[in-house]
Amino acid sequence: MSLSDPQSALISAAVLATVLLATPAFVWVAHRTAWIDRRAGSEALRKPRTEPVPLVGGAVLLVGLLVASALGGAPPGLPWPALVGALLLGLADDRRRGGLPPGTKLLGQCAVGLLLVLVPGFEGDLAQRALGCLLAVVAMNAINTFDNADGAVVALGLLAFAPVAAVRSALLGFLPFNLPWRRGGAPAAYLGDSGSHVVGLLIAWHPAARLALLLPLLDLGRLVFVRLSRGQAPWVGDRRHLAHRLEAAGLPRPAVALALVLAALPPFLGRGRSLAGLDGAWVGACVTAVIFALAVRWTPEPGTPEPPGGPRAGGAD
Repeated sequence: MSLSDPQSALISAAVLATVLLATPAFVWVAHRTAWIDRRAGSEALRKPRTEPVPLVGGAVLLVGLLVASALGGAPPGLPWPALVGALLLGLADDRRRGGLPPGTKLLGQCAVGLLLVLVPGFEGDLAQRALGCLLAVVAMNAINTFDNADGAVVALGLLAFAPVAAVRSALLGFLPFNLPWRRGGAPAAYLGDSGSHVVGLLIAWHPAARLALLLPLLDLGRLVFVRLSRGQAPWVGDRRHLAHRLEAAGLPRPAVALALVLAALPPFLGRGRSLAGLDGAWVGACVTAVIFALAVRWTPEPGTPEPPGGPRAGGAD
């Protein structure tokens, strides 16, 4: 259904208001049900901030999209079964102390990918469905691991879904709660694995948003190589992400999120353009890769964080 500009603006405002009002309510519930980020074992060093942070982002985003759908302003073909599956998988990972085992989590992501490509509305043959499932798994992992700094994934999602009013409004409503408002403090809420899986699945589903995967995949690929070269399991988190390096270089956490978005921006600027006979999106992708390499080269690798209770505060990962 085609919406007029006033209708679209009203629906966007309704989604924005819903998320702004729903997030504090979910935060209140989360504090009373232990639906919070835990810092058990090695996570106490990887997540040096001390305040408990609710992991409500995924649920809040889906509430916003439900409102958009009820008002007729959701993107056509929104993959609700897969989105609910992504939310539930992430919730299971959030709620289990230490998270789900890697193999179990991967199987769950494959199941979510199958929900995306096997429901009515997905067009394509068997090979295209297999690629779609693989893309969903890759996107959920890439965005999940990129959710290692306050506001990083939400800001990246705003870039990816800038033309998609419903998703953009939901993310915009959650962003103020996902950023710290005092130096050394923690945000009011995190996406959690439930939120990062929902955002990752949305990016995999929407073709125009997939350019946002480039920077997270560059960061993840570098870390897998570094971890394997040091004899570490590639799925064990640490503080070697680009966001952590930018923070170690002295950037405030809101500025880290902005810097990551600016690094991811060139492919979007080049999309639909031709530069010297080359596809602008590919040229932009090369620019992002160069920016990433230079940022890694010119920023320090963070040292071991202080033990729990130390003064330094970290991001979501």
